[in-house]
Amino acid sequence: MVIQGLDDGGVYFSGNLTDVAITGINEYVDISLSVAGTYIMSYERFYPVAGKVILPDFDKLINCYFTPADFSALNDFYTGDIRNIYIYCRDKNTAVSRSVTVWYSRGRVSTGVPEPGMIYSRYKSVNTAIGREEYLPFFADAAMTLHIGVAHVRNGVEKYTRKSVALGGRTGMLAFRVSPARIASLSGISADAILYYEVTVTAGIGSADQIRYCMDRHYYRNTSNFIYLNSFGLPETIALTGLVEYNPELNGEIVSLMQEDIRIDPGLSDVRTVNSGYLSIAKYKALTDMITSADIRVYDTAGQRKIVVTDVDLLHRRSGSEMFSVTVTYRPSERGHMGFERIRNDKKGIFDRTFDYTFN
Repeated sequence: MVIQGLDDGGVYFSGNLTDVAITGINEYVDISLSVAGTYIMSYERFYPVAGKVILPDFDKLINCYFTPADFSALNDFYTGDIRNIYIYCRDKNTAVSRSVTVWYSRGRVSTGVPEPGMIYSRYKSVNTAIGREEYLPFFADAAMTLHIGVAHVRNGVEKYTRKSVALGGRTGMLAFRVSPARIASLSGISADAILYYEVTVTAGIGSADQIRYCMDRHYYRNTSNFIYLNSFGLPETIALTGLVEYNPELNGEIVSLMQEDIRIDPGLSDVRTVNSGYLSIAKYKALTDMITSADIRVYDTAGQRKIVVTDVDLLHRRSGSEMFSVTVTYRPSERGHMGFERIRNDKKGIFDRTFDYTFN
């Protein structure tokens, strides 16, 4: 009897585990399967078809036992989730088993196994701005080093400063906070003076991966910042700078009571449609990661709120070297998101209340 699709002692991304097949079975097979020491299948009996038993969509079977990162309160580091998987198969005459280590991934990963020093992001470069969050996902081992290089202006002269960052003994799949505010804190350089910064992950001699973050100082009338769980269950961000359309919807049921129409359980949903403008291929693919994520939130300096994407138009225009223009419609995922707030304005201006909007 042979277990195909799992090598004993192997390390995998869960998204790369599609089907597991047991072949060479004598009459029947009893299968036990545990995830992190908890049995999710205990001596379940299967009878072979064409000489084998297949456990289809093995990734979907085990992915629900992983715990994604909680980014309700933003931290400087997050660690991806890992599970030990043990499978034991027994037929009338023989027994075989496999024990493997699995890192969470929502889809297939081209590297097959986690590679130290690799950045697991779709980007080579990112446009960012003050007030935005950024996270760098990479795989670390004990020999890993992380470096930041900051191009900035000091006294009218362009300079480049390098700093090393300690990982504090962290290993595995990590997400490191690289927002402009965080980089300014690590480098001692004001965020207003930064032109761009580079984050380099080095695993050994000649083995390095890098992303450059360019400070975007253009003025955008609308900027929508999203944070979500990426394909590895770690926080990642994306910003869309196109037009935002507001389409609030009134929910509830209208009933007739005592010859009078009454709306029962009314609620107003803050529905919005965000237009991305033209996107590069990398950002387009990152956006598809976002809209298929289980946890998506919009954020600003006041905080974040969970949303659910209700509609998306992914592919409708293409122009030149730019790739796609996208519209995403979303609403708050929490009921009762409407709140009352009053801000008093006691400031004295140079105009009195007779001043109106006819002044140009």
